[in-house]
Amino acid sequence: MNTPLTPLDLIRRGLKTYPDRLAVTQPGGPSFTYRAWGERIFRLARAVREAVPPGSRVAVLSPNTHEGLLTYAAVPWSGNVLVPLNTRLTPPEYAFQLNHARVSLVLADAALAPKVEEVCRDLGIPLWVMGEGSNFEERLGAQDGSPLPLPELDEDDVITINYTSGTTSSPKGVMLTHRNTLLNAIETLYNLHFDQDSVYLHTLPDFHANGWGGVWSPFGVGATHVTLPAVRGDTIHDAVHAQGVTHLCAAPTVLSMITDPATARRTPRTVRVATAGSPPHARTIADMNALGFDVLQVYGLTETSPLITVAELSEAERALPTPERAALTAKQGFEMLLAGEVEVMTPNLTPVPHDGQTLGEIMVRGNLVMKGYLDNPEATARAFEGGWFHSGDVAVVHPDGRIEIRDRNKDVIISGGENISSVEVEGVLYAHPAVREAVVVAHPDEKWGEVPCAFIALHAGQTASPEDLSAHVRQHLAGYKVPKHYIFREDLPKTASGKFQKFLLRNELWAGRERAVN
Repeated sequence: MNTPLTPLDLIRRGLKTYPDRLAVTQPGGPSFTYRAWGERIFRLARAVREAVPPGSRVAVLSPNTHEGLLTYAAVPWSGNVLVPLNTRLTPPEYAFQLNHARVSLVLADAALAPKVEEVCRDLGIPLWVMGEGSNFEERLGAQDGSPLPLPELDEDDVITINYTSGTTSSPKGVMLTHRNTLLNAIETLYNLHFDQDSVYLHTLPDFHANGWGGVWSPFGVGATHVTLPAVRGDTIHDAVHAQGVTHLCAAPTVLSMITDPATARRTPRTVRVATAGSPPHARTIADMNALGFDVLQVYGLTETSPLITVAELSEAERALPTPERAALTAKQGFEMLLAGEVEVMTPNLTPVPHDGQTLGEIMVRGNLVMKGYLDNPEATARAFEGGWFHSGDVAVVHPDGRIEIRDRNKDVIISGGENISSVEVEGVLYAHPAVREAVVVAHPDEKWGEVPCAFIALHAGQTASPEDLSAHVRQHLAGYKVPKHYIFREDLPKTASGKFQKFLLRNELWAGRERAVN
């Protein structure tokens, strides 16, 4: 009686159990009951089956639209593998990923199709355009919408190939399985407390690690999805008020949009927010709480499906004053229920002491770890060295067992023999009222080897000089941790998933040098 684990089973349950409930709605666009949504899944699945043989790779290039969301169910339901594409890449980058994944069909939103038309033509890949002005609805209408059984599959079969964001190296194709993604989806349901009255707003790009499971999990309990193609502070607040939103996921940079005084509004109900992508700062969490958003810090990587830790709080900790509670929430916390073993380890695979000071690398082994990197056995072997998946994230473990990220391996600044955590310095800079965004990287220095350099974006209408910021940092940190250089920008570079692209800023400072360390 064993059946393969797959997130498609969550959708199957939703279609069966909640046929008349609202499944998907898009502000200014259509709405679909679970019954109607199921018909659309089956129609697109049949269309894809006619177009490509089983086991093919089908790419989707779409913002958070209802058509894009549909592909996360319909393509795997057709017996094929979905390849979500980052919406902010260039044609050569798309060409690399489509060629590397050996994609047989591309589904692209009408607004983004021009970015891949020539690439698809050159590679001989059919392109189906979705959205306004396309024939997508006619294509669906030509197919049978009656229920279609789940495909025959093994739970260790690949369901999606998700390319890494490329913040540290060339993108690699992360192969996630049906088993990986179902267990992650269940964790999402558990930790965000979804039920049939939940309304989930798609603020996180769905292509980013499959929306952290959000493309599948809410369907399992009859929740409503609100797709949001344009993610801005005003559109988020509009949706929260008009659509009855109760849940959303977002990187800390999106939390900054939500708390921007120009558009911020207090929520009419508590909205539960999961945030990850980079360590959020306590000030941001406190600002969100003040608006009625209950922030839950989670952590993971594409390679771990992605979520593996959660900053859960006890009842007593939730009752703490906001600054103390926010400081706890800003830590990555404890391993999730189904994450397996999550440890902070030394290079010889020994767990670090729980002293809040000893640095180690976060490593994982368990059911959420990817199958491997597509056609890259060398990188896979490096990632799994010693029987653990190596995250590359540097962290400490506090006496209470909480994990706290201090840096990426490459982003530790070594100045005069002292290790400086760029994340720690950024956290203090964020506490300055004029600072909207802060990224700290190593700057070459003849005397000290490296010193901290802060790239700063200020809130509109605010001013702050380097002297002001240095005085502020010096109030909280040792003198050697104070940035020695400040560079002010309107905005700092980010990936579409909200991660700051530190390597771009660091490359500016180290250009022309044979080595990137002193």
